[in-house]
Amino acid sequence: MIEREAAVQSVEDQLERDYQQWRAAGVDAMRMAVVDVEEHELVWIVSWTSEEFVRTRNPAFMLAGNGPYLIDRVDGGLHQIGVASAVTGQWEADCRARIRGLSVRTAVDDLHDALCEVAAARGRMHAVRTLCQRLAVLSPAEAIEYVCALLDGRGPAPSGPSFVPVLPRAWPVPAAPRSSQPGPARALRDRAQTVGRQPVGAWTSAFAHPKTHIKPTVPVDNH
Repeated sequence: MIEREAAVQSVEDQLERDYQQWRAAGVDAMRMAVVDVEEHELVWIVSWTSEEFVRTRNPAFMLAGNGPYLIDRVDGGLHQIGVASAVTGQWEADCRARIRGLSVRTAVDDLHDALCEVAAARGRMHAVRTLCQRLAVLSPAEAIEYVCALLDGRGPAPSGPSFVPVLPRAWPVPAAPRSSQPGPARALRDRAQTVGRQPVGAWTSAFAHPKTHIKPTVPVDNH
């Protein structure tokens, strides 16, 4: 496991490499410094800014648009994400699915859990009514077929619904690897991901090559 100190050192080394590259290119760049480290179950989240801002607290030296570095707590892989991904936390689902190969829970899973709970407590027909309330585009016959397939652990019959309902737009459905299990879970995930929803894609392309980096914008010290 990668400890906090090692994570900080990894980021500091990368910041120094970036600084030296900018200097070699003839840019009067400022040095950067680590200012915060947050522990996460998957990674260390390391934030950074200019040394000049840390020393003077002058807003003129504050960076903007510099997303944090993420250091994998298992293998020490160094990655950088954008500010939006850091604020929304979208990077986490992508990390679990693409890097760790873990399953990512979606709104489809929540729906199935709710249907199973209703069926166990009040019976299948109540589960069918719940499904119709959640997905009004389903006809009663399609809802019955879907609930029966879910509860019986089988895929929809060939004579079943000719389409899979689209989840309401209010439900976020992050991109996830297709399930290898047959049945309604895979059908809903496949359909939900092909109706105009964009994949999470929160991590930068550095994930494809863990040791490559997208250079942050480095302010020029004109003083």
